Amino acid sequence: MRWYLYLLEQRIHEAFLRNAFPEYEQPELRRLARAIYSLPYLPNRAFCLWRFEGLRYEQIAERMGISVRRVEKELGCAMGMIVRSRDRQERKGW
Repeated sequence: MRWYLYLLEQRIHEAFLRNAFPEYEQPELRRLARAIYSLPYLPNRAFCLWRFEGLRYEQIAERMGISVRRVEKELGCAMGMIVRSRDRQERKGW
């Protein structure tokens, strides 16, 4: 059930970000930025801590106050949602 709510929230965020990031000249980079920014809060936070701050799963779990298993699930969710969002944006011609 959580997955479906995440997808709905992401699509709503995507709609508001359609014309965002005009400073990126490459369309693929714009799609990636929109996909990351459109993630729901928990997957976005876990992904940013992991990818941009370079934290390990244990450190992310401690900082967010959740279990390591939950961090794994949120990161998996984030990665899947990013891939789907990029594909969807490309199909729509964004």
